[in-house]
Amino acid sequence: MAHSPTTRTLVREAYAAGAALVIACERHKVPEATARAWKQRDAGTDLDWDKLRAAHALANGGHVEVVQRILTDFLEAHAEAIRQVKEAEIAPADRVELLSRLTDALSKTMAALSRAAPKLSELGVAMEILTLLAEFVRTRHPKSAPAILDILEPFGAELVKKYG
Repeated sequence: MAHSPTTRTLVREAYAAGAALVIACERHKVPEATARAWKQRDAGTDLDWDKLRAAHALANGGHVEVVQRILTDFLEAHAEAIRQVKEAEIAPADRVELLSRLTDALSKTMAALSRAAPKLSELGVAMEILTLLAEFVRTRHPKSAPAILDILEPFGAELVKKYG
């Protein structure tokens, strides 16, 4: 069934205002697959749904929530990347190099996000300590790096729960 441009706009506006996509779809009687196709089609344009959502949140004082969402997405991706590096069949030196790059990415991301939302600075300090510990282990005890990552990864999630 074809939907009117007005319906598409209403779904996009509901999503931009903070409704979950599935809720916006239910509210306007649109299949979720259809809304996902619309959202994908608009990605990278002036009507990019995620950009509109972020702008709406910022305009309504929700910048901390936006930063938290970015942080959560990054940490999930970071954890997956670490898991893949640990499972990959690569030379130990290459593994250490990849883990070092991931640690650097985490540090830079946390620094940028803590500037955007000072309330997250406690989390930033905690995560920086984890980063420093990971770097210390990588340089002084490289054979222990995989073991420490097994500990730091879930502990980082605990820090996010406490400070994030």
